[in-house]
Amino acid sequence: MDLSKIVWVIVILVVVGGAWLLTDDGQDKVYEDATSRLVGNDPDQDVIDEAALSKYGDLNLSMYRHEKAKKFYTAAVERYGTEGINYWWNWQQLAKCEEKLDNAKGAVDILYNLWLKDGDAFDQRVSSRENLKNRIKNLVELNDLNILNYPMDARRLR
Repeated sequence: MDLSKIVWVIVILVVVGGAWLLTDDGQDKVYEDATSRLVGNDPDQDVIDEAALSKYGDLNLSMYRHEKAKKFYTAAVERYGTEGINYWWNWQQLAKCEEKLDNAKGAVDILYNLWLKDGDAFDQRVSSRENLKNRIKNLVELNDLNILNYPMDARRLR
């Protein structure tokens, strides 16, 4: 029995299906599927859904689709909170989206909160406090923001 024709049909279907997931309709379907279930009912499914939202956020960010990436990251952060495996990373990536969307104040707010809460202590992918501090300073200087608008604790940025 020659299975080569069946194998080629399966390969073509996989390629077409994978390409469809990169389109807006495919991504909307993934977003709808990942956000349709209640959080907490099935912990294993929650991990899968949070990972899907994070990965599609990364994909959109790498394709310069910052609005769409922001949608995925925001959904992941709001739905799963600190229980999400990618929570702190999603915040850093959300700051990158805000920066690319010319919302420097929003980016600084997010980065400042990451800096205050030592985000790199929870997730090694998050930039170190020193790097966060430098990014905040650069954004503040480049966009003429007032650093004094941010509540300071004993740990000063300067």
